[in-house]
Amino acid sequence: MERIAFYGKGGIGKSTVAAGVSLALARQGKRVLHVGCDPKHDSTLALVSGPVRTVIDQIFSQPVGSLKREHLIMQGRQGIDCIESGGPESGVGCGGRAVSRMFELFEELNVVDQDRYDVAVFDVLGDVVCGGFAAPLRSAFAPKVVIVSSEEMAAGYAANNIARGVQHYLDNGVTLAGVVLNRRDNQADVAPIQRLIEALNSKVLAVLRRDPRVGEAELNGRSIVEAEPGSPVAQALVKLSKELLTIAPKDCPVPRPMELDRIRQVMLGGG
Repeated sequence: MERIAFYGKGGIGKSTVAAGVSLALARQGKRVLHVGCDPKHDSTLALVSGPVRTVIDQIFSQPVGSLKREHLIMQGRQGIDCIESGGPESGVGCGGRAVSRMFELFEELNVVDQDRYDVAVFDVLGDVVCGGFAAPLRSAFAPKVVIVSSEEMAAGYAANNIARGVQHYLDNGVTLAGVVLNRRDNQADVAPIQRLIEALNSKVLAVLRRDPRVGEAELNGRSIVEAEPGSPVAQALVKLSKELLTIAPKDCPVPRPMELDRIRQVMLGGG
């Protein structure tokens, strides 16, 4: 069973990429579990037609001790099983703790069942800044990590931090499969971020051009893979979904995160 986690800074397009990959895999006949690890619970909006319910909602709505895996799962398009962690109301509590509790339930209820699924896709909030959002790595639920980045410097800082998180959990079998470059500006120079990715000892897996049709599809509750299958972005996501299944963890090089004061230097071409 393949387990893939998409990480990246907030607003970088992780959910677009993760949902697109899940849908592409399901259309290839794979049995897919898609897990959103974000208090905003927006990862499955392009996959689920009905109202989104979260793990946290179910914890508080079900009698103590009666929670079952069926309570956590929403039926998505193409037969995808979808789960959203949810979290506390904005400004109250810890979103990372909500994600940690979800993964504890996964173990208790055997949610990520390798006999039930071919692929589990995890869409994880932000970069690795606290133990809660590192739960997929800490618990070895998602050993294959993909960073979603743009060409911007802030995204490079996040990528470096995620690479450091992967390095921290190498003993759990966690690997960095590569980086998806989700462009913010089709005319911008991508050489700086490519230099950083190379310096991190990783590689670019896919380049997604900015396309207004992505936002239009998501506004209508659909992934670009479903809404515009012939578009360059959709085709790139389909290709990415296939490539991710061919990447062997043993072939993924160990990431080389750097000190923060080197990031700008590397992106400027200073080495």
